[in-house]
Amino acid sequence: MNSATHESALCMLAWSRIWSPLVSDELREEAWAALDLPGAFSELCSEYWSLFHVGAPMPQISTLLHAALGREGGSVREDWMRVAQHLGLRWNDARLAPDQLGVACEVYACAIEREEPVLIGELRRRYLIPWCESAVTKLEHAPAGLTCLPVRFGADLRDVPSCRLGEVA
Repeated sequence: MNSATHESALCMLAWSRIWSPLVSDELREEAWAALDLPGAFSELCSEYWSLFHVGAPMPQISTLLHAALGREGGSVREDWMRVAQHLGLRWNDARLAPDQLGVACEVYACAIEREEPVLIGELRRRYLIPWCESAVTKLEHAPAGLTCLPVRFGADLRDVPSCRLGEVA
């Protein structure tokens, strides 16, 4: 694995910390800084939680890919389970849905690390970039530090080395 691939995998692991509801705020703050996102997570913490995880009656932007993209949950979760199985990944005690964005970023990082160009391209094209596009349209009136999240996430997805080898995102 070359250094660009390794950096992309680490970047996606940092994004998994941003999107997972199970990560502590301290680890999320660390990922925020590593990704060089504007401001400090601590300043946007309550808006972040209400937008992405606990908004009433539901979050404005779901981190469940099937919900955010208006797709049937069973088939989307099954797609992610098949990818995880192909990569030899197993679940630990803390469970999130396989199509939760934090989990998806971890699976995606593993695909990058193992240099799986078909998985990288298909997951990005079918799920991750569409999530970013959907989130951008829903964040028009969100605090400035949060509006950049899906934009920066999308840019990092497009910057994965396989994209630069002639693949169209």
